[in-house]
Amino acid sequence: MEKNRLEAFSDGVLAIIITIMILELKQPVSDGIKDLLHLLPTLLAYLLSYVFIAIYWVNHHQIFHDAEQVNVKILWCNIAWLFSMSFIPFTTAWVGTYPSSWAPLSVYFLDMTLACITFHLMYCLILRENGKKVKLGLRSIVSLITYTGAAMLGGFCPIAAYIAVAVVSCWWIFPEKKRKKA
Repeated sequence: MEKNRLEAFSDGVLAIIITIMILELKQPVSDGIKDLLHLLPTLLAYLLSYVFIAIYWVNHHQIFHDAEQVNVKILWCNIAWLFSMSFIPFTTAWVGTYPSSWAPLSVYFLDMTLACITFHLMYCLILRENGKKVKLGLRSIVSLITYTGAAMLGGFCPIAAYIAVAVVSCWWIFPEKKRKKA
């Protein structure tokens, strides 16, 4: 199967997700700075989600750049990853409205956890399909633990959960180093 169709489809879905997120942002109720500051939790949730999506898009591009083949398992895993990513506008809007409430925080970080799991599963399938050794690195393991921990415990200490997720997400700004062919 050709990977170009998968990449084009994924790019389109991610572009729609980002578009939906920006359309969810509402302008302040008046022209005062106080009203803009009232929207700060929503703007920060948008920023974190936008960076999260951007980082995944760059890493998605990187892993498929090196892939020579894709199969049905990889296609379905990519669909599962896009499915989890498609909830980001909803969870971002909810957590932006209720930034320290347990349920919105848990669902927001659970969505990030699912995106992380499906992406790493897809990465492992790509490596295996292309004859490379499958091994999750430290960043992958730390990411899975951090997102899961934020989903479970974020309601108890929201600021720490946001910071931990932001730091771990930003760790992925630079994709994994290219692996040499096995």
